[in-house]
Amino acid sequence: MPYLRLHVDMDEIYNDMDRSDKRDMAEWLYDDGTLGKHPNPEIRRLVRGDEESPGEFELRNNLLKLWNSYHRLSNEDEILIKQIANKL
Repeated sequence: MPYLRLHVDMDEIYNDMDRSDKRDMAEWLYDDGTLGKHPNPEIRRLVRGDEESPGEFELRNNLLKLWNSYHRLSNEDEILIKQIANKL
């Protein structure tokens, strides 16, 4: 059986899609697991939608505070964080 190889410009296809087509494409990517495994955590968060529990929301916010203010942590704070991480 002969094979045909085509070069497709994905930017051109994407730009020609209307909202409905983009929504369908997103559903296909979600259904095949592509979006849930995306390396960008923001994309994974968007895919998860409202599945985040209140506890997860609080933990994520606390971790973001630590991440954004790491330069203000004391040596003792850093040691405590390392101890917690090493338990996992």
